[in-house]
Amino acid sequence: MKNRIAQWLLRCVPRWSRATPVDVERDRANLAAVLARLMADAPGDIRYPAAYIDFLRSCLEIQTPRIRTVKRSRGDPGTGSAKSFGSLLDALGTVPPVEIGFAREMAALADSFRGMTERMESASWAGDIGAHFEMSSSFGHKGRILAAIVRFMHPSSCLELGTAYGMSASFILRAMERHVGEARDPKGWLTTVEARAQQHALASRLLASRHGERVRCELGWTRDVLPALGGKMPPVDFLFHDAGHSRRDFVHDFRAALPLLGPGAVVLFDDIDWDDPRFARSNPACHWGWMEVVRHPAVAWAVEVGPDMGLALLGEIAGR
Repeated sequence: MKNRIAQWLLRCVPRWSRATPVDVERDRANLAAVLARLMADAPGDIRYPAAYIDFLRSCLEIQTPRIRTVKRSRGDPGTGSAKSFGSLLDALGTVPPVEIGFAREMAALADSFRGMTERMESASWAGDIGAHFEMSSSFGHKGRILAAIVRFMHPSSCLELGTAYGMSASFILRAMERHVGEARDPKGWLTTVEARAQQHALASRLLASRHGERVRCELGWTRDVLPALGGKMPPVDFLFHDAGHSRRDFVHDFRAALPLLGPGAVVLFDDIDWDDPRFARSNPACHWGWMEVVRHPAVAWAVEVGPDMGLALLGEIAGR
């Protein structure tokens, strides 16, 4: 009994960063020098230089999210995808930065979106694309986590729910181009789903121009698109959920996507504690939804990465 209690406590202990205060100070000084050099070579048409620098910083600075285990099923941790998942969690203690060239490319892309003044409306919000982009898009801190998942789990087939403007898809696709091609599939692919026609049009043009046949952009609500994808694609290795933000959305989308997921697939939920009164008229109970996903028998291992991301590994016999 004592051994069982000890093992349970070990699973619940958060994983802390290996970065020391000295490391953080050294990184701050190094990053200041790097950013100064990058700004000296920045394109002349950057319209929002302060935001441009912040984006670069988010791609490069030391990032040390708290990793908290919320579920760990029994089984041999040294077999199959569990070994890679454990290595991924170790890496996320100090999240790897992205390459400097890609950081500059993405920062410039974000700058161009911020300057878009075309009207954007939802049921409870109205503004322009630039303002909506700032609120809804994935920047460096989240993009690095996506890239790390691809790097360590080597998914050849990915599914994203909630494309928005294509920033998170760009991080996934660039990581696949760098890490997946030699390991499993020289092409790899991402299917991304967006319900809003305006965002879908912008993102699909952007992603197709940069990644060609590697990406497929679907327009529609997840409740309609996910059943239609059945039988049209090989098992999905990585699912990123950034679509509807509520308990109901989390649970429904996970259950609907489960037949598409292969054994040992990784699932990442964004905004597991989201509650924005501008867009939610009542408590969306996102964390309850996330924990309901965690309790599903297909989930073998689940952690929370920082305050707002939930990461899960399906069992080797889960999925189809």
